[in-house]
Amino acid sequence: MREADHILIPLLDETFALAQVARIEWGRTRIMILISDRSSARTTKAKAIPADAIVAAAIVSSDAVQPEQWPVIGYDAVPRIAGYHDLYLAGEDPIAPAIVEAFATALHGLYPWDGFPDPDFFTNMLRDPEVLPAKARMTSDFPKPESP
Repeated sequence: MREADHILIPLLDETFALAQVARIEWGRTRIMILISDRSSARTTKAKAIPADAIVAAAIVSSDAVQPEQWPVIGYDAVPRIAGYHDLYLAGEDPIAPAIVEAFATALHGLYPWDGFPDPDFFTNMLRDPEVLPAKARMTSDFPKPESP
């Protein structure tokens, strides 16, 4: 992955969430990705992601992302978003790619938004924690497993 690359984060329904590499710290392994509320097919051509489609940023370790785990589909200009540069400079610890994938899956309504032990975990990752994503579904919105 390189700066400005558009990447696909796999979702549970075999589609992808669209994200973009915003910054890579050379000499270290920290990568900042911007996560959009857009979904994408693997064959989609990259085009600029509008700033209002970016709902979250995450710092991940390049060592933790396996080759082809998040396919690159091209590159385009990185949207300018106030405050995200500060997030990167703050030295935030990287989060696991599996958490980014769970967040993206919840963002698209395929996993409960409140499915982690801290029900606000995903909300705290949002660019604007006051606005839940349109497709977010709570645990109560999912069918209950049948008891044996």
